Amino acid sequence: MTVFLTILFSVLMFGFLITIHEFGHYLFARIFKVGIHEFSIGMGPKILARTSKKTGIQYSLRLLPIGGYVSMVGEDEEVADENALHKKSVWQRLLIMAAGGIFNLLVGIVLCAVFVFMTLNSLGSTKIVKFTDNATTNTYLLENDVIKEVNGHSVLTSSELSFRVMWEAKEATDVTVKNADGESVTLKGVALVDFTVERDGEVLVIRDVPVTMSVEEGIGVGAQDFYVYREEATFGSVVRHIFAEVRGNVNQVWATLGGLFTGRVGVQHMSGPVGITEQMTQVASQGYRYLVYFAALIAVNLGLLNLLPIPALDGGRIFFLLIEAIRGKPIDRNIEGRIHAVALMLLLGLSFFILIKDTLGIFF
Repeated sequence: MTVFLTILFSVLMFGFLITIHEFGHYLFARIFKVGIHEFSIGMGPKILARTSKKTGIQYSLRLLPIGGYVSMVGEDEEVADENALHKKSVWQRLLIMAAGGIFNLLVGIVLCAVFVFMTLNSLGSTKIVKFTDNATTNTYLLENDVIKEVNGHSVLTSSELSFRVMWEAKEATDVTVKNADGESVTLKGVALVDFTVERDGEVLVIRDVPVTMSVEEGIGVGAQDFYVYREEATFGSVVRHIFAEVRGNVNQVWATLGGLFTGRVGVQHMSGPVGITEQMTQVASQGYRYLVYFAALIAVNLGLLNLLPIPALDGGRIFFLLIEAIRGKPIDRNIEGRIHAVALMLLLGLSFFILIKDTLGIFF
């Protein structure tokens, strides 16, 4: 795929995900009869606009494909209109706020299913078929071991296994082990990871298995040094792989967020639309099915991040609604509005920083 087509695909993908997100808010607002001023795709100056004669809702397409919104009556201020958002019950407002993120997650699930169907001939199990040259894990693991867990995290497919081996190898150390000939060998720069395996019908926990580490973009990650068997595409295996792909994408998002708090992942590793487009150019070279996988990951990211209890995001509004449900009355709207405004400015500042970083990264 050419660079031009990749950029076009990125723009269309972001536009589609934003549209789906805002449509979720719009649909549930209409279901609960909330008045709507405008349904906008994109930000900035209007390119196209049409006002419905029946509902009075303005539908607009704006210049910058970096967002969108549904402007609802009574969203940020109290008004007398009986169809104002603030006059709806707490559970109705909760559903309206959550619908955007949920719709993105549903798109992510569909894309994961599409990806699995595109890879039916190469579904990977977690059963070891052989080890690579210079493998370190073969000091403890054996061929035909079926790996069930990595550091206590269950793995159902080869993709989940690869991610867990990569992510769970965190701290490098030197360790002395016995090789196949019974000789003591010192392995340098390995991480010690626990594996739960099924071996000859028995489930065993193999502790402190040495996993070779490498550094990718300043982050230490583990390297899987064994191959696994392919498995036949049956109804059960396909369903399991779809579930595993969805769970794997969610786990990647949580792992990255957790890495931000522990310091393993820094702001320099975060990407905005420009950085994601650059990554997509690299992914595109591997084939269309990996573009589908990447789009699924972005959809899950967008859905989960928007549902986090961060002011100015949908999750932040949901958080205040939950407080209202517990207290029996809302927090002062002026106070809530200021909190959202400050958070929005901080998020915009972070977005601008990431935009500059990603742009400079293209040239340097």
